Amino acid sequence: MANPSQCLEEGAGRWPPRPEPGLYSEAQRLALEELVAGGPEALRAFLRREQLPPFLSEPEVQAIARGAVPPAAAEEEPPSLGASPAASSLTYFPERSDVEPPALELGWPGFAGGAFRGLTRVEAHFQPGCGDGGCGCKEAVRRQIRSARQMIALVMDSFTDTDIFRDLLEACSLRQVKAYILLDQSSFSHFLKMCRDLGVDLEQEKSMRIRNITGNTYYTRSGAKIVGKVREKFMLIDGIRVTTGSYSFTWTDGKLNSSNILILSGPAVAHFDQEFRVLYARSKPVNFREFSSSKKSKVLDQLVRITVASRDLTRENFLRMEFLYLRAFVGNLKRKRNWLHASREAVYVSNNAMHASPPLTKRNGSQVMRPHWIIER
Repeated sequence: MANPSQCLEEGAGRWPPRPEPGLYSEAQRLALEELVAGGPEALRAFLRREQLPPFLSEPEVQAIARGAVPPAAAEEEPPSLGASPAASSLTYFPERSDVEPPALELGWPGFAGGAFRGLTRVEAHFQPGCGDGGCGCKEAVRRQIRSARQMIALVMDSFTDTDIFRDLLEACSLRQVKAYILLDQSSFSHFLKMCRDLGVDLEQEKSMRIRNITGNTYYTRSGAKIVGKVREKFMLIDGIRVTTGSYSFTWTDGKLNSSNILILSGPAVAHFDQEFRVLYARSKPVNFREFSSSKKSKVLDQLVRITVASRDLTRENFLRMEFLYLRAFVGNLKRKRNWLHASREAVYVSNNAMHASPPLTKRNGSQVMRPHWIIER
């Protein structure tokens, strides 16, 4: 059966295509409406009333109930241009969008339709390794990254393995390989934390384009929405090889969990090439500067609150200030100096208050500057 993108390109058939028998169930749609509106008990009551067999496992029920976005929050991010807030999952959306898809601005290997991509080969790797001399999934992935010469395109549900990320950084900085990375939105914060822990400024990585993506989004008649997750996992290398399987780029998948990958070459790679470009068009950009500044402002606000609320120079308050200060900008003296200057100016001083210069005290023979406090007149 032709996929939607092939139908659009060839102009064959009706769009959107008619669903195959069994793919859509009105009863299940109504049951989901009950779950989102009333919770798990409302779902069970609906199934009993309609004499329907349960079609969701308990983990699925809990995940949908927890992850459903209420209408007030869903309205902040409309599902589509021109769609009403109460649009249901059956709303027809045209095949052409008013928004231009994001460009693959770093370049993309040019393969015309049906172009030769090499001989068909398949390699299977398992984690943990089979013990017959074959490498496990993690080592196979790292070898593929080291072999890249032009482009790496990655789709992953979770990416927190520091070794694999360092290999990507090395490929981009030393060999000028271009990297496109699409990560599931629900785990994106863990990827950013890994980068911060490694001291990597993603804004400075000019050979990388990192975006987040979600699965399908289901809109209920009440305006609430259920956002799916990305379960696809594959890595395209130079447009001629692809690595795909159950292996995620995490430490636990590399050491504890059982998983597998296939390394494919030949005509099958064209399908992953097309799929990545479809996913990239659906993905959303990430403002790393805004994310970083929001984190800094939260730490700064916390320091200011402690400073204003504290009227005595207790050892506990001093240690709390020092801990937050070091945690925010340790290892970066320039940012530390700018932040200290900004934090001293950010403290609000009313007409009935005055500044008191922080006294220098002797501690173990060294000069210690106490934090900046406000004293009532």
